[in-house]
Amino acid sequence: MVRATAIAPGPVAGLADRETSPDILAVMDTDGGPDADNLDRLRDMCADLAGDLGNGQLLAWADASVPAAVPDVVFGVVSDAGLLADRDPMGRSLPRSPRQRQQQQQQQKVSVPADADELWSRLWEIDEPTAIDLLISLEASGIQDRSRRARRLRRYQDEPEDIFAELARLTGPGTRWWTNTDLSEWNPVTQHTFDAMVVGAGNGIVVTLIAFEGG
Repeated sequence: MVRATAIAPGPVAGLADRETSPDILAVMDTDGGPDADNLDRLRDMCADLAGDLGNGQLLAWADASVPAAVPDVVFGVVSDAGLLADRDPMGRSLPRSPRQRQQQQQQQKVSVPADADELWSRLWEIDEPTAIDLLISLEASGIQDRSRRARRLRRYQDEPEDIFAELARLTGPGTRWWTNTDLSEWNPVTQHTFDAMVVGAGNGIVVTLIAFEGG
């Protein structure tokens, strides 16, 4: 997987000029709901994309959401997946007692977001081509794995850029994109030693993709 340098959450040298925590109500179209067929296809694509990625995993979700709820939806799927230390998506046992969990959290090198607002503050807006390029770079680090994603690419002889371009097309015109990384440095959003998140939101749909590795 691509290696990068972790940075502390909040204003950071080198990232201060990027737009973080945008007013999503101001920038997203609120008219209409999601296209049901597109949402179903996106959910199928996300299921195919999920799987092992190098020494970690890639997880992906597609959900319906009104603009105001997008940060909550993203925080919810990340939390439910166990990426905030409640449980481990890679199958390892976690401390059960409150004291053990507290000790584990104290030993973590990064602080996980406490809520949706804090998670969203660690993202900045990017354009669609940059989002697709980020996803292609992450995909390239795990193309030899045995996940459904790799089998899909081989079965249909699809290129990663075609898969992610189709994902963007199905999310719809005017979709806005955010990330926590440029793959040289990143704002940590999970308990893991490296994570890369890309979020696309628009047309009543929110797509969340996150790659991570390390404990």
